[in-house]
Amino acid sequence: MIEILDSTLREGEQTPYVNFLLEEKIEIARLLDQVGVEMIEAGDPSVSPNVATAIERIASAGLNAEIVAHSLARRENIRLVKECGADRVAIFYATSSIHLDAKLKKTPQQVIDLISEMVSFARSLGLKVRYTPEDASRTDFNFLVAVCNAAIEAGADRISFADTVGVMQPHWVYERIQALRQNLLPCKIDLHCHNDHGLALANAMAGIRAGADCIHTTVNGMGERCGIPDLTEVIMAYANLEGVKKYRLEALLDLADYLEKVTGFFTAPNKPITGQNAFTHKSGVHTNGVLKDPRTYEPFEPAWIGRDRKIVIDKYTGKSAVESRLAEYGIGVAADELEQIVNEIKRLGDQRKQIFDADILEIAEKVTGRVIDVIPHEIDALVMLEVESHIYTTLVVRRMRSFRNVINIFEITGEFDIGALISVENVMALNNLIEEIRRIPGVKRSETRLILKKYPGNGKEKTDRASSIRDPQPQEKLVDSIYLFNKVQQND
Repeated sequence: MIEILDSTLREGEQTPYVNFLLEEKIEIARLLDQVGVEMIEAGDPSVSPNVATAIERIASAGLNAEIVAHSLARRENIRLVKECGADRVAIFYATSSIHLDAKLKKTPQQVIDLISEMVSFARSLGLKVRYTPEDASRTDFNFLVAVCNAAIEAGADRISFADTVGVMQPHWVYERIQALRQNLLPCKIDLHCHNDHGLALANAMAGIRAGADCIHTTVNGMGERCGIPDLTEVIMAYANLEGVKKYRLEALLDLADYLEKVTGFFTAPNKPITGQNAFTHKSGVHTNGVLKDPRTYEPFEPAWIGRDRKIVIDKYTGKSAVESRLAEYGIGVAADELEQIVNEIKRLGDQRKQIFDADILEIAEKVTGRVIDVIPHEIDALVMLEVESHIYTTLVVRRMRSFRNVINIFEITGEFDIGALISVENVMALNNLIEEIRRIPGVKRSETRLILKKYPGNGKEKTDRASSIRDPQPQEKLVDSIYLFNKVQQND
């Protein structure tokens, strides 16, 4: 049965520009424990006092997972692991000729002697030991077996096969792990697969099939360079494809969202499972099938992890999707009217990047000749945004300027960092725009206030200064915007 060691707090924190605060580390460990991973690699205490304190706090938190701490093959580092209260030390030392010759300047026998000594020392402290031959995938096989067996004889009960630069392929991993299983003394085998060629998950699954026991993961696939297998993808692949249902699927989305929030490491829209588009359907053939039976174009129910499916309406859309969207508003149309509406949507889709529900309803009004007054019209609103502390405010501003309904944008002081005046056709368009704004990487929180009345101001100097910092807008509306925005901020 597969085991999972999650290394978000160690490998994940090695992601470029990512650093966790102490309390964030504690929360990540807590969320990982809720998912049910068997082991949490909490960090290397020699890195910094913050990391050491975090390991100590996590080790004493009463979690179900085994707490692992990383360590160089040095006595003082291993002793730090013991002082932090971790259950296990993961001693790593490279074994490939590339590392031995260029970096470590050690002979194979010197490595074997050193690893035997360090593993024995860790066992004398009462620690469980995992030995990781770094760059194992490029290590001479006979030497790899010799050094791993030396570690096992000295007291290690786990060996981590590390594809450090992601050069393996699934069939190679299968053959190598099968050979290791036949040649190693009794132990458990971990798989630490890097994703440099996009093969990390496939390689890890091949290794498990060949006899390995444990896959190393990080939340959202974080890590050095291209990272290692994503925790959610590993769990869902085994749940849906292999029938392994030992982990709490409903806890995965909150964990992935929390990591995005505290790291600024945002997943691509097309990322499996957690990506924005993972359960979004567009093509007419696909939407027609999904509306009849979701199994036609979905590998599993999005509700498994607390997600909803979404159907995008645009020029690719078929009749079933449009009819379903109209039905959501209680609108029924005849077959010939539906065909006309779909044709007009396709025509409009050739002219615009995105079609909103308000557009669909407007088209339906024109085709049917009926007044479809389900959405209020012409709305101005003030949107205030709080930006994550590690994100430059100007990056969010730059993204917001791309939205055609954003009239003015202000960087401000106080509780919020950005204020924007937006003008939309109706409530649905407002909702769609706010959702788009919330998805901008770095936006932590938003607050929207509808404008009820607008009054002219007479501050010419203020108006001119504001005009110089953004695209020209109608002068009267600009004065109203600044006046109202300042007024709202004072009321807060």
